Amino acid sequence: MSKLKIYTFLRLSFLLIVITFVSGCGDLSEEEKLQRIRFTEFILFPTAPYFNQSYIEEGFDDEAASIEIDFAVEKQAIKEVYNAFIIAYVEEDMNDLIKTLDISPGMEYGTSTALLYEWNNIKVYIETNWSGPWGTDCDDVMSNPQLTDFYIRPDNVKVPWMEASAKGPMFYYVPKEPVCYQDIGEYYFTKKSGKWRIHQIDGSKFFTDTSYKVP
Repeated sequence: MSKLKIYTFLRLSFLLIVITFVSGCGDLSEEEKLQRIRFTEFILFPTAPYFNQSYIEEGFDDEAASIEIDFAVEKQAIKEVYNAFIIAYVEEDMNDLIKTLDISPGMEYGTSTALLYEWNNIKVYIETNWSGPWGTDCDDVMSNPQLTDFYIRPDNVKVPWMEASAKGPMFYYVPKEPVCYQDIGEYYFTKKSGKWRIHQIDGSKFFTDTSYKVP
């Protein structure tokens, strides 16, 4: 098959997917519909960047978009999902824990011995901790966890959603020692469909770009 035919096939496939995806949006706002289109582009052509250049045509400007972010609102929302994550972890409630996580591909979880990839592997690790002889006896250690050092970036050509980084307490266990240890973790958050979730803990996407430092 020639390059032209391949190009035409990909473009038609992409347009069909976008039309199907957007047509099922119902009462979603224009912004939410656009986010779905961007996400579809990102999944199909993650290195293009973006097949129909939707970001470039908008004349996206990092500095201008950063100024428009309501840092107080976004920061509070990130704190709430982090606190919900800690509570669910301590209470060993997997259903509530999943609500705080972005378990899409690319999820990472750093442990004291290795970096785990993908949700299924991370889930097994968490459940193993919960079922171990030391349990999750961290109520006192994690009674008042606080996030610090916030960085928030608007959606851009690298990822089609808002993202954030922050540091905060996380606990871990040493095998055969029934003691809860606390350490400072590096959290990477994503905001998809209007909701912040934790996508990585001590992973590869944590960022500290000074231009996105929260005031």
